[in-house]
Amino acid sequence: MITPPSLRIGDAVLYPRERAVGLIYEVYERGSGERPGVQVLLSNGRDLSGFSAEEADQFLQPVGHTGLAYEFRDVGQLHADFQRGLFAPAFATARLLAGFRDIDYLNTH
Repeated sequence: MITPPSLRIGDAVLYPRERAVGLIYEVYERGSGERPGVQVLLSNGRDLSGFSAEEADQFLQPVGHTGLAYEFRDVGQLHADFQRGLFAPAFATARLLAGFRDIDYLNTH
């Protein structure tokens, strides 16, 4: 059996359902014996909110780490940080990493 990858803050993911690139901005504990869940921000600023580990395995495709270090406080701060461009360098790296999988991801917002 293949062990699913452990996602961490700063990892770039593909979200094929919307053909979008996202960043993991938070990893949260779910309970004893359960793998952590993740929260995802898309490159257009849309917050996908939380995915359990099982949902992440099903809906997200990890493409690599962007170097982003982020401490999530609340959604208001997340939105403000996006608006002021804090995530821009990480999304540029994410699009590049995604482009190695599918060149069309280089042109996502």
